[in-house]
Amino acid sequence: PLWGVRDSGPYMHDGRAATLEHAIAMHGGEAESSAKEFFALSPKEQQQLVAFLKTLVAPAQLTASN
Repeated sequence: PLWGVRDSGPYMHDGRAATLEHAIAMHGGEAESSAKEFFALSPKEQQQLVAFLKTLVAPAQLTASN
């Protein structure tokens, strides 16, 4: 899930990806087509998408239960 991605780096389940771009590049399987679409965007569009992702915080009720 992307909720809380703003505060969750490094990324991936084991922290292998230092950046969101690296995490996207590492995705295969069902997410492979999404990763390809991300890298087909212009550099400006990629920056805009990453900037948006970095605004996603976990809802308060999720963070309170952790």
